[in-house]
Amino acid sequence: MEGHWEHGTKQQEQPEREWVVEYRVDIENVSYHHLSILKGKDTKSVQATLFEELRDEYSHVERIDVTVIRLEPVETHSRALDFDMSTMFQP
Repeated sequence: MEGHWEHGTKQQEQPEREWVVEYRVDIENVSYHHLSILKGKDTKSVQATLFEELRDEYSHVERIDVTVIRLEPVETHSRALDFDMSTMFQP
C-alpha cells in the first residue's frame, strides 16, 4: 500500500538490504536444505535473486520443487569483537 505524498515532495526509494532466506529444494525424492543471505529492496526483488540462485545451482535439473521456510530482512549486525573463536558468542 502506498502512502499519500504532497505535491512537490519526493517518495524515498527503499535502500537495498540483506535478507535471510531459508528454503528446501526437493529433487526426485531427495531434499536439500539451504540458508542464504541475499540482497534486495523488498520481497519481490529478493525472490528474483533467489530464482537466479536456483537457476545457477540447479541448471542441470529439469524440475525442482522449492519451499521457502523463512524470508526476512536482517535487522541487526553483530560486531566481530562479540565473537570469541575459541568459545561461543557473547553479546
